[in-house]
Amino acid sequence: RTSRHHHFLGTMRGVAIGLSLAYACCLAVVALIGFSAITTGIVLLAEGDNYGDTAEDLSPQKDFSKLPESCVIEDVIHSYREEEDGYGHHCYDDYSYIFSYQGSRYRSRGNAALRYDGVCSGSQRRSPVFVVGEEVSCWEPNVRPVAIQYNCGNDMCYKIFDPENEVEIAKDTGDAMEAAGLSSLLSGILCCCCCAPAVLFAGKKRGHASGPPMPGMHGGPQAAVVLPDQHGKGPQGQVVQGRVIGQVQGA
Repeated sequence: RTSRHHHFLGTMRGVAIGLSLAYACCLAVVALIGFSAITTGIVLLAEGDNYGDTAEDLSPQKDFSKLPESCVIEDVIHSYREEEDGYGHHCYDDYSYIFSYQGSRYRSRGNAALRYDGVCSGSQRRSPVFVVGEEVSCWEPNVRPVAIQYNCGNDMCYKIFDPENEVEIAKDTGDAMEAAGLSSLLSGILCCCCCAPAVLFAGKKRGHASGPPMPGMHGGPQAAVVLPDQHGKGPQGQVVQGRVIGQVQGA
């Protein structure tokens, strides 16, 4: 019975250690996710705030001038992509345009259009903003370097999209980055808050485990082991067989 009892205790101890390790690993993973989300949130908040504030300070009327001649659309480049964000599928049509000005050809920035249907398969393609052969207004920059918020598609930064609209898009992009950063930051804080009670509880359990000694250990009543002499008798003349007899009170 004693052997089975010790085997059972050993098995239970192994199970307890395994569960503790698994629990600790889960806590570590959740904490890592939380800290990563917090870091990402802080970066997005800072970048979004800077991007949006810079857009607020731009003056497209001063930074760009309309070219004296029209640009001609030479080619329309189209592609599509499908994304899933947890709320469903979204299909985008991506367009960019090759246009010419005074005999030179340039490429515009990309322009994404969300389809009305969720998935690309079987859905109708969105129409492009410009068509081949169309004459459109063009702008050229008055300053160098050109702010990234103007989203140039070529080295000369000749544009067929109105720079004033580009500034509004940049402001919206900055707001979206800040919103995503705030969401990530709050999610990370929530993860860390969920881990904190578990860590405190584990600390309290360790504190209880290292508390006052149990009876029979370090200062409590202790059993005295009486060893027999060469005649098989104890110090008081009693016959002993190497077993525990009596108790001696600790100091």
